[in-house]
Amino acid sequence: MGRDALFDLLRCYGMLVKKTKRYHITTDSKHLFYKSPNLIKDMEIELSEQVFVSDITYIKTDGGHAYLALVTDAYSKKLMGWGP
Repeated sequence: MGRDALFDLLRCYGMLVKKTKRYHITTDSKHLFYKSPNLIKDMEIELSEQVFVSDITYIKTDGGHAYLALVTDAYSKKLMGWGP
């Protein structure tokens, strides 16, 4: 019996274990608040340190939830800075 047939059999008898959500939603892009326009959408980046981009990511730790902010150079893709 193949994998797909096994999963179909388990699902038929209600024995299939459902996956749990393993991520934390940190962004809601469909909000009604003001959204800033993308100022670098049509810009051609030709030099290092011309444009910096940033992001916030969620990290699950033993002590609870933590967020990490990163600043990256858009040209070289090097990490320029970070903070908790």
